[in-house]
Amino acid sequence: MRHVILFSFIVFLSANSYAQYNEKYRPQYHFSPQKSWIGDPDGLVKWKGLYHLFWWGHAVSSDLIHWKELPYPMKGGDNSFHYFSGSVVVDKNNTAGFGDSTMIAVYTAHKNDNVPEYQAISYSNNDTIFNYYKNNPVLDIKSNSFRDPQVFWYAPEQQWIMIVTHPHLHKVSFYASPDLKQWKYLSEFGPMAAHDNDWEVPDFFQLPVDDDASNKKWVLTIGQGPNRMQYFLGDFEGEKFIPDAQTIEQNKKQDDALWIDYGADYYAARTWRNIDDSADKNIIMLAWMGNWSYAGNVPSKWGKGFETIPRNVCLKTFKQGVRLVQSPIEALKILRKDSVQFSNKQFNKTFVVNEFQPKQNTYELETTIDMGNATIVGLNVLVGEERKLIIGYDKSRQRLFIDRTKCSDFTTDSVFNKKFPIKVSAPLVLKNDKLTLHIFVDASSVEVFANDGEITMSCTTFPSSAQTGITFFGDGKSSVQNFKAWMLDSIWK
Repeated sequence: MRHVILFSFIVFLSANSYAQYNEKYRPQYHFSPQKSWIGDPDGLVKWKGLYHLFWWGHAVSSDLIHWKELPYPMKGGDNSFHYFSGSVVVDKNNTAGFGDSTMIAVYTAHKNDNVPEYQAISYSNNDTIFNYYKNNPVLDIKSNSFRDPQVFWYAPEQQWIMIVTHPHLHKVSFYASPDLKQWKYLSEFGPMAAHDNDWEVPDFFQLPVDDDASNKKWVLTIGQGPNRMQYFLGDFEGEKFIPDAQTIEQNKKQDDALWIDYGADYYAARTWRNIDDSADKNIIMLAWMGNWSYAGNVPSKWGKGFETIPRNVCLKTFKQGVRLVQSPIEALKILRKDSVQFSNKQFNKTFVVNEFQPKQNTYELETTIDMGNATIVGLNVLVGEERKLIIGYDKSRQRLFIDRTKCSDFTTDSVFNKKFPIKVSAPLVLKNDKLTLHIFVDASSVEVFANDGEITMSCTTFPSSAQTGITFFGDGKSSVQNFKAWMLDSIWK
């Protein structure tokens, strides 16, 4: 992806240094670096029992919840380029000649917008420090718009596969290699569906449909800047991605793109590669919680950017077709404490939740609203100081929506305050007029999973610390069928 790397040398964190993670707007259970910039999650691999997260910084975790930040990993380049987005593989069979089970980073080297971008590699024999390969580049087509390689081992053909984007052309290309050094062009895909902005940060993985191992589809995800990820379903046999009939029909018009997340801040989603081949077969996705329209103008003083919570992804069949469904990983439940629940609360137009009054915005809640005779229902979070974030459903339009036009207490940056206050919405058909929401609220973000993850919406928020109220609303008589909420512990303690 096109971004300026703003991080400086990253300090190795000891347990004692986690006390620093209490600045205003600092997420308490989303990963953020100690300081400076974070953008696209790169090189997501599970290896030797650890989950690795790169952004050309580096952090590791044994549970995807608690993270240890490691030293800046990239060494030996000539300082003539920026490390742009890419991926990491583990070369178990020493195909590249750097040693058995060497960890190898594949990334875009970007000098400036006026010269070609090319793909390069660096290798690590200790899973921590990556040495620049002296014979780089490994793939150079002399294009100024050629980036974000995602690489994986394709066992049926015993070769590496790379998916890389041509952002301005709204295409991805597939390449194959026996050794990560010599790449052969295979095919291309696109344009299709949404392509009014650059295509970037692709990913490619296979999932069963409805948990049926005999019916699998390949999922191709592609970022369209500044803040959204679309996906395509189809087949792949080692050379070419062939979209299925549903995908072709769905994407005849740009407006019919399938989005992974319909919020304002969800980009560069990537999945972890389970190099350990452990028993856990879940596909886990992580994304950058940001938007290039204002990413450099957000008010956090400790640095810029953080990642979403990790999510399990699967394919399920609905009336409208097969869809990518997301759910929070189970491990997040270890952070729960101080639970509150109630049920069957009737209300007419408004209902203030006095049963759960968080002292800070680090909580999780689940609720089901029966619309009753209302046409619009929902709940406000981050209520206080005449500000709020609105999460609602419009029955007449069959749309879930988020309104953050008056949410943040940050009002001093003209770029931020022009781009940030927006409304976003997503198509959603309710079951029996009941809206089911699973919501994660952190210091500067809200992630919404509707109807068991059929639709997700993720937004940054940047409220004041006093905005902690919760209120249900509607334009008629409705009821809260159930409500469960938990405060969530900080991962930095």
